[in-house]
Amino acid sequence: MENLAPPLVCLLELQSALANGESIRIGLTRYIHQSQGEFATLAKKFLFAWDKGQNWGRIINEEKSSYRRILLELVASGLSGISIQNQLKEIQIEIERGMDLEIKRHVELLPLKMMIPLLLFQFPAFLLLLFGPILNQLLTELSK
Repeated sequence: MENLAPPLVCLLELQSALANGESIRIGLTRYIHQSQGEFATLAKKFLFAWDKGQNWGRIINEEKSSYRRILLELVASGLSGISIQNQLKEIQIEIERGMDLEIKRHVELLPLKMMIPLLLFQFPAFLLLLFGPILNQLLTELSK
């Protein structure tokens, strides 16, 4: 669950940096240092490629989530000097909707995931309790 809303955390950090008069780079760097996980690693690779003048678009395209890709493309626009304050506000709404959908999907899959221990451990134990005495009686009758 902790990996569901990293783009939202990053976006809020970027908005905070802009509100405090800091640059996008400072906000992104602060997010990278404070966070762990796949998105923070992706943002770190992106910033490194940006600084080195490498192909950062390839790094963004590795991400499966469209919200995360859009956020990084928006950060690239901000790093190149374009004002992105209004776009950050607009994308925040979309990211919140997307994160809600991801959380709902995750919660919908939980009952199925919880069935795995039941099927693997409890059901065979129940069968042993049910058929154990019958098997014991059968073995004692066969040994006579």
